Amino acid sequence: MKLFSDHYVDRSTSYSAKWSSLYDNPNIISMSVADMDLPSPLLLINQLKKQAEIGIYGYTILPRNYNEIVKNYILRHYNYNVLDEYIVFCPRIIQAISIYIREFTKITDRIGTFIPSYSNILNIILHNQRTLEFCELDYQDGNYSINFEELEKCFQKINTFILISPHNPTGIVWSREELQRIAELAEKYKVFIISDDIHADFNFSSKKHIVISALNKYVEYHSMICTSPTKTFNIPGLEISNIIIANKGVREKFKQCMLELGLHNPNFFSIPAIMSAYQFCDDWIKELKTYILENKEFVNKFLTKEIPELKVTNSKGTFLVWINYEKLNINERKLKHWFVELSGVEVSWGSDFFTDKPFFRMNIALPKPLLKESLYKIKHGLMLLKKEDFYYE
Repeated sequence: MKLFSDHYVDRSTSYSAKWSSLYDNPNIISMSVADMDLPSPLLLINQLKKQAEIGIYGYTILPRNYNEIVKNYILRHYNYNVLDEYIVFCPRIIQAISIYIREFTKITDRIGTFIPSYSNILNIILHNQRTLEFCELDYQDGNYSINFEELEKCFQKINTFILISPHNPTGIVWSREELQRIAELAEKYKVFIISDDIHADFNFSSKKHIVISALNKYVEYHSMICTSPTKTFNIPGLEISNIIIANKGVREKFKQCMLELGLHNPNFFSIPAIMSAYQFCDDWIKELKTYILENKEFVNKFLTKEIPELKVTNSKGTFLVWINYEKLNINERKLKHWFVELSGVEVSWGSDFFTDKPFFRMNIALPKPLLKESLYKIKHGLMLLKKEDFYYE
């Protein structure tokens, strides 16, 4: 049974961070913010309708079997077995990371991560007056790799490392060997690992997602694994995440910090959403991944044939594509002019990910006709750009 149609839903009046403030231009297509323009599972939608029909939207508590359902989902999808007690509800992963940085590190501490990287996490580190220690991923001809010599130098200076797995924005699915080596460095230099696994279900390799704490006993007890249904089931507005903390001392302090910040009582709609999604929507995920993979393949073929100056990064993860435009010999200002003004398409710019390299990120989780329209608009915009005098400056 086909679960996804090519129907487009207009979200411009839904207070959408992605669609409701596009330069006051209704003709711009947004391929930026990392939520999907594909509907959530029908079962989940119906559960939310039932919840809405109650008509009284009071305070909530987690059901007694909540942690068990989350645990079973993690075991089923990632082959990672955790104890119920390890799971801590937190509205947003970004909040969980901020809590750890504020309460478990000092202003003088250095915190490491790969770049390019998801800027909201990096900004949290800077807002909390900690120092960022970057390890830049090596790029060559469409492929990224870890420079482990540089990574070890990074680990020698830090006490916390933030891993994004699969990686945002590049879409890399880290191999078992890469994760094992990162874990070994963490143990060697006594570094705490924060792993943001929010894109874990968008793994298009032949193997299941690997959780780094499953590979190393030290890392298991010196890590915080951040999971959430929000990317998978397209419910980020419901704000629900689950943080896996095996170390009891860290876990209890983390829970106390949440109480001090007033983070409790989940969103009224988030509980029925996750309870239905995590128990009854596995087949829907398979259909979704098939649809996204078809979109990825279409983008690759289209750009190879129609805009060969753009090089898509080879990756096996996320519904995002990371694209190199160095062959065009233009700067990011001209790139924005090309996309926004000449093409009417919004993407995420490379500078948003703490890199000055010629890249941009494109969200391809949208109906196929809209994806096709976007790519043809980009092609047409490039034709206009090449006619402008400043292209040749």
